Amino acid sequence: MPIEVGTVLSAADIARIAGGLGVAARVGIDGPGASGKSTLAAGLAAALPSAVLVEGDDFYRPESDSNRSAIEIAGLFDLSRLASQVLIPHTEGRDPYYQRYDWEAGTLGDRATGASGAPLIVEGVYSTHQMFRDFYDLRIWVTAPRAVRLARGMERDGEEARSKWVDVWMPAEDRYIADQAPQDHAHLALDGSGASIDQADEAMFAVVGGTLF
Repeated sequence: MPIEVGTVLSAADIARIAGGLGVAARVGIDGPGASGKSTLAAGLAAALPSAVLVEGDDFYRPESDSNRSAIEIAGLFDLSRLASQVLIPHTEGRDPYYQRYDWEAGTLGDRATGASGAPLIVEGVYSTHQMFRDFYDLRIWVTAPRAVRLARGMERDGEEARSKWVDVWMPAEDRYIADQAPQDHAHLALDGSGASIDQADEAMFAVVGGTLF
């Protein structure tokens, strides 16, 4: 069924769309930092039975990684590891098994796994990078005004992280969007500003684009 721009969807609504794509559907939730991706992903994971939720931030490169780059598109993240440890195994019917980045230690930390026959949700900026597009049954782009995202980032990470956001992370995301236009390849593009909350305190997302309308 076509979805019109302006339609307001809950995570449960989107879970029904994903559920119709198969018991082991793969969903990528992309968008700039603090746009509402994690909120949507958590809602989807709760609504999809046995869903495996993988966070893109787990694939951040340690500063000791010689391949780390703040200039190259997605250079701060190890996308090849996301492919080899999560997306390819799930596609081949094998259990994803990957190592998480430890943000406090600044190194790779513990390992996590997930079931191959369950829905897979990958959430994080660069999660629908062009090298991953064909892996997903449902690609979602979540955005929000820049000022909203920065305010959320400061609330979450503290004022001491402002330079990281303003000088490193947000410019890197801008380059990604300018280079690959991931929003134009999304099945659903959503406004994650969080302005609309229903009576059950569930975040609602307004459709602003995508190929499902």
